[in-house]
Amino acid sequence: MFKQFLLVAAIVSLTLATSTKAHRGYALERSASAESRSVSLHSDTAQLTEALLDDIVTWLSSNFDLPAIKQRPVVEFASKMELARLRARDRTSSQGFMESDGQLARREVVALYDNETRTILLPDDWGGTSPTDQSVLVHEMVHHLQNVGKLKFDCPQAREKLAYLAQDKWLERFGLSLENEFDVDMFTVLISSACMY
Repeated sequence: MFKQFLLVAAIVSLTLATSTKAHRGYALERSASAESRSVSLHSDTAQLTEALLDDIVTWLSSNFDLPAIKQRPVVEFASKMELARLRARDRTSSQGFMESDGQLARREVVALYDNETRTILLPDDWGGTSPTDQSVLVHEMVHHLQNVGKLKFDCPQAREKLAYLAQDKWLERFGLSLENEFDVDMFTVLISSACMY
């Protein structure tokens, strides 16, 4: 696994060194066409993200009961303030951005997944090279696979349990944990992802 990480890091370095003007133009065009969001794409990071997505889907489908769907989500970047605004706006919508209730809902927004547009929104400062950053993408990819695979859950917050478990398992590969990196313990995950009727 560590060799795969080194390979991805080497590919990222090459990708970052050879980014093209055309891709930068695409990033600016996507940013200009974002509807009501002030979202911008980072062309270099977007290329890194594309390289990681296939590896993450393969890892998720082999370690969890998730379909190996190769259909990539749209990945966009937004300020932390914009992420918080979007989460607050769609807090009650089970069809909008994925987030949990309870303790986790009061934490800082790290990233969001939009079910309708199949878009992952990452913070502007997301670099994608650290295991911690990658774990955020793992979490949101769980939501993407749940959405595209049309998996059913008793309540919207029930989707969060698997996303946090996958994120924690990803971090464990590098000697890290969800609790140490994000101050999220498994008890909080279990309580926050329970359906309370």
